Amino acid sequence: MEKYFIEEKHTNSLNQPFLMHRIRKPLLPLYLHIPFCSKKCDYCDFNSIVSEADIIDRYINALEKELNAFAERYACDTVYVGGGTPTILNENQIKTLLHSIRRCPENADAPEYTVEANPGTLTRGKVRLLKEYGVNRISVGVQSFQDRYLNFLGRIHTSAVAVQSIELIISEGFKNVNIDLIFGYPGQTLDEWIRDLRMAVELQPEHISTYALTYEGETPLAKKAVNGAISKLDEEIELKMYKTAIRFLHENNYCHYEISNFARLGYECVHNINYWNNKRYIGIGAGACSFLDGERTMNERNVLQYIKAIEDNTEVKVFRESLPQRKYASETIVMALRMLRGISGTEFYDRFGYKIEDQFGTQMKDLQCLGLVNYDDKRLKLTEKGLFVADSVMSEFL
Repeated sequence: MEKYFIEEKHTNSLNQPFLMHRIRKPLLPLYLHIPFCSKKCDYCDFNSIVSEADIIDRYINALEKELNAFAERYACDTVYVGGGTPTILNENQIKTLLHSIRRCPENADAPEYTVEANPGTLTRGKVRLLKEYGVNRISVGVQSFQDRYLNFLGRIHTSAVAVQSIELIISEGFKNVNIDLIFGYPGQTLDEWIRDLRMAVELQPEHISTYALTYEGETPLAKKAVNGAISKLDEEIELKMYKTAIRFLHENNYCHYEISNFARLGYECVHNINYWNNKRYIGIGAGACSFLDGERTMNERNVLQYIKAIEDNTEVKVFRESLPQRKYASETIVMALRMLRGISGTEFYDRFGYKIEDQFGTQMKDLQCLGLVNYDDKRLKLTEKGLFVADSVMSEFL
């Protein structure tokens, strides 16, 4: 069901000096992309560049302009500022950015307002600014608590700095903190991975994300693997690490609610759950994607070209795709299977007007026979066996 924000606006005129308009604005998740980093990590395939102060200032001005256009038509129920490294911005730049987001009253008290942070870029002043402007969730890109693997990734922080940063965030009153961890480094042992998990739990964040190391595209890490400079970790060891994370975090009261995500009860990431439900959202910034009224769009990825398009009031969208219903349904199943609760037959029927079995009956039957999915309670979801080969299962619905 679509949610709305009711905005009241007062206008003055000679005949009716205090005329009030009630405007219904759809409530949508809002993502803002900050594409700047102090250096490019070897494994990173995200849309990010090394920062330059004058470009950052121009970029924030462009973001504000695009954000104002959004606010004329929509309101937001969650905010997520990602990157890149949003906390690479200096305090004045952070203040300008957060003020732009908060200037619309409906954005001031978003129930979930996340900013991504890098331990090497956080200061007490920055953390206090985030708190002052209504941010209530910080996602910290720790990746590892072992310096050898941080050096391997090309991260700018040490394990000690990561711990200090999280303790700083908590000391300033943040009660919703996520820690990102990566496993599956070349040569990594199971004991080393358990050490990372144990350290993360000792810091008592409300949310922990665990990701297997990936070798993406033309990244330096992928090239090293192709050239034989490094050897990927054996898949069986990597699978043991994933299973260990599930067991260890469950024992420490973290609910495994999505393939890579674990949370204390009530602290699941609402913003990301909207993506996994394949529902509408707005993206602002270079390379940001939006999904509205059955159309997926993407902004210009190049930072300077994005800025110029916004400054010149020219088209910033470089990609548009209208999804046929059956493709939309297919993508919805794939995204929903990322969550351990999957998707109910009733919810699917309410959204698409027909039963899951009508489009995916053959796949469901075959996968059920293999013990990879379950639909016994009229909710399609992965089994434990299916969870460990999730990518292969999902591909059957595309």
